[in-house]
Amino acid sequence: MLAMAEREARGGPSRTCVGCLKTATPEAMVRFVLGPEATLVPVLGGPTGGRGAWVHPSADCLGAAARRGFAKSLRAAVRVDADELAALVRAAADRRVVGLLAGGLGARLLAVGGAEAMEALQRSRACLVIVATDARAAAESQEVQAAVKAGMARAWGTKAELGRATKRHETGVVAVLDPGLGRSLAQTIDWAHTSGPGARREAGGQRPTEE
Repeated sequence: MLAMAEREARGGPSRTCVGCLKTATPEAMVRFVLGPEATLVPVLGGPTGGRGAWVHPSADCLGAAARRGFAKSLRAAVRVDADELAALVRAAADRRVVGLLAGGLGARLLAVGGAEAMEALQRSRACLVIVATDARAAAESQEVQAAVKAGMARAWGTKAELGRATKRHETGVVAVLDPGLGRSLAQTIDWAHTSGPGARREAGGQRPTEE
């Protein structure tokens, strides 16, 4: 107990991944809780109290967690496939992205659409830019390319999906104006690209590359 308190005092809370058994901050991992009939439910950005298990959203860690980590940590006969875990993380992350965008829109923390987003980028007001996967013109713009090089750009959803999340018919690009919201969205979108061992096998043993 004292050791944990000392770690939290030095650098914030840490958790142990049930896959690789290494410690990291909660922000770097996904928390799973037991659902009905020993199913696993990912919890992203919610309360961290109660019984749960943490895992890095990587193919290796998800694979090890599925084989033994979850059952040992949760003391339950958990039977789950690593690719299924990855799919659960992706689905939960997509839902959270939609929720974060809705909250940001209501709080006026987003610049939605090409003109507004580009202006925010040009004036250095944007903390993150989200580009739809089918918004080629926006992705190739000078402003977005600069954001990509700076590590402050993410691809998520189609123009129709990004539009629905921001109450537009279609939207190719959204700029996030708040640093905290930008960090949350960037992390969650990264989780939305989680791949399981099956995807790596299909890629010939190599980790799939993100767009």
